[in-house]
Amino acid sequence: MMINRTLKKDRLIRFGLALAALAFIGCSSPEKESKQAIVKVNDRTVTVGQYQSALKRLLPSGRGAAKEQETLELKRDLINQLIEEELLMGEAEKTGLSVSEAELSAEVNGLKKEYGDQDFKDAVTERYGSLENWKEEIKRKLLIKKIVDKLTDKKGPTEQQAKKYYQTHIKEFEADEQAKARMIVVSSEEQAKKLRATLTPSNFAEVARQNSLSPDAKNGGDLGYFGRGDMPQEFEDVVFMLKPNAISPVIKTDYGYHIFLLEAHRKGGRLKFNEVKGKIMEKLRLDEKDKALNNWITSQKERAVIEVREELL
Repeated sequence: MMINRTLKKDRLIRFGLALAALAFIGCSSPEKESKQAIVKVNDRTVTVGQYQSALKRLLPSGRGAAKEQETLELKRDLINQLIEEELLMGEAEKTGLSVSEAELSAEVNGLKKEYGDQDFKDAVTERYGSLENWKEEIKRKLLIKKIVDKLTDKKGPTEQQAKKYYQTHIKEFEADEQAKARMIVVSSEEQAKKLRATLTPSNFAEVARQNSLSPDAKNGGDLGYFGRGDMPQEFEDVVFMLKPNAISPVIKTDYGYHIFLLEAHRKGGRLKFNEVKGKIMEKLRLDEKDKALNNWITSQKERAVIEVREELL
């Protein structure tokens, strides 16, 4: 049975939600995949095949009957998300927005760099079936980001608003003792000692990029800020004893042979407004964009003709 209805919004749409399911839409499909529409949003459609591909990526295998209600809720959430995407795509079309080949190439090349060549090819083939399918989804992602940015373009918060937030949420800015450090980890003590002899605070990041086995190597071994209890005890015992710009001796752990550079140390206590102003301004900016997107989606759903074939869920 075809159901014609306006779907009500049942959860807050955070900024970027419209991008969340893009990895699902348009994935590789079997030859016999149905082209029948499961969702219509004004003059736009989502096919059964697109929906099923999305669902397959959301649902882990081996889901039992005990999860039936949870699965149904997930299906409805997915349908709602697809509807919202189609509303955004329709708006992008109406306003004449597009993605250039240069923009697409830049995004594709940036994503490729995050993987080794073979890992990249394997991941694309598994998830999308072909490079062209994958590129189409990247293009869609970029277009939705453009229209979301256009719809939520605001002046942004003032410093006065940020100060008010700081004063009314002061408990959020009570910080524990923290350290900001970089790390190099290698598999042998001999290599670790050779590297340690060459290290200075200025070359530590580059040596980490070239030699460290840790995933953070690509960022120069940057561990960011962390408090006590956030890292393995062996790490903290060393790092919190160092002075800023000091480099540790070689430390052996179950993970390998480590060298640490302490870049900064924060004592516990209340963070000053100037220390957190940037983060507060960014939070308020995103909150404003969230609200604008929420309002737009709600108003569009109220006016749109939305059809969902629920028997196909």
